[in-house]
Amino acid sequence: MGGAPARAAPGVTVLGPRGALVGALLLPMTSGCVSLRAEPELPVLAELPAFTLAGHDGRPVTLEGLRGRPWVADFIFTRCGGVCPVLTAQMARLERRAPRGAAFVSFTVDPDHDTPEVLARYARQHAAGDRWVFVTGPKAALHELSTEGFKLAAFEVPPGEQGGGDGPFLHSGKLVLVDGRGCVRGYYDSEDGEDLEALAADLARVVRENPSSGRGGVPSGREGS
Repeated sequence: MGGAPARAAPGVTVLGPRGALVGALLLPMTSGCVSLRAEPELPVLAELPAFTLAGHDGRPVTLEGLRGRPWVADFIFTRCGGVCPVLTAQMARLERRAPRGAAFVSFTVDPDHDTPEVLARYARQHAAGDRWVFVTGPKAALHELSTEGFKLAAFEVPPGEQGGGDGPFLHSGKLVLVDGRGCVRGYYDSEDGEDLEALAADLARVVRENPSSGRGGVPSGREGS
């Protein structure tokens, strides 16, 4: 077993350290994200919807293309002066230590500014490896994916209400573990050392449990690679 219990999204109740999920995110037994193992495991907290977005190299990134490979996600924007530098630094550290077979996906919440070219420059500035992709696309699609798919907050702040270091957008400071079936398995605070150690251990565990996740290189969701 790896690390501490996965952190649930707000409003979600998990029975036991790896028990059944109840409440708003209860998943039907017909879902593709039900447990495949008899032993206790990381809970299933959400099932992601299909998406088609663009990577920082301009190639498509899709949920279908990422299937079969565990990945860690976060939501950032390149002009962010608040939590984004912390998120990106933690993703970089995790990418360096993660086992072969894991991928990393950073979604922007500011696609009007964060074009593939801007994200490519940001990726170079943060020495992103070839299994880490920065993703942009239509603003409505990205915000819906954050709030409805990942169950994370993401919204634009009106100019008169802006303040602090996060600028015109508010978004979650969580890192999210997704398994090879597109199921959210944990939420982890990017500023909590114990959470980050739990994420590293849980990611390694999910990689071991995915028989098709042994390949390295760029995420398979970057079609055409």
